[in-house]
Amino acid sequence: MTAANRVGILSAVTKAMADLGSDLRQASQTVVRGYFTMIFSAEFPEHIEQQVIIDHLQDTCRPFGIDVNLKDPAAEKINLPSMEEAKLRLLRLGGENKPGVLRQLSTMISMRRIDIVGMHAVRTGGGTGFEMIMKIAIPDDMNTEDLLNELNTIGQSFNITADLSDYVG
Repeated sequence: MTAANRVGILSAVTKAMADLGSDLRQASQTVVRGYFTMIFSAEFPEHIEQQVIIDHLQDTCRPFGIDVNLKDPAAEKINLPSMEEAKLRLLRLGGENKPGVLRQLSTMISMRRIDIVGMHAVRTGGGTGFEMIMKIAIPDDMNTEDLLNELNTIGQSFNITADLSDYVG
């Protein structure tokens, strides 16, 4: 769901979901540059058709101008790494804001089979710098010291420092 941010959006969304008898399983909501975005996983009663869900959410949330996109995970093959075989860590990055920073770092991370399961980034220093926190799932057999050294080596050309810590969730 996306819309220009306004007070009361979450209340309208959860009311619409309650009307449909849904069970919210997981959610992530954020506001970026004044734009509300929410993605959630929910279970709905089997007898309710997908279009009814979309129509009801859009009707209930109409005053907020919310766009709704519904995906059925059973209709798409999703290959997620097993969390039993991964270590969750927080990766903190900060440095100069230069073109290509995120591309280089995310490419290196993906080549190491590391899944980015959450991310928050902001510009700092009037736009000349950035700070980013990623929640990452590192394969259990990966040496985290080697990963941190590689991130710091790649980051040198961008004056970036990287720090890893355990995720406590």
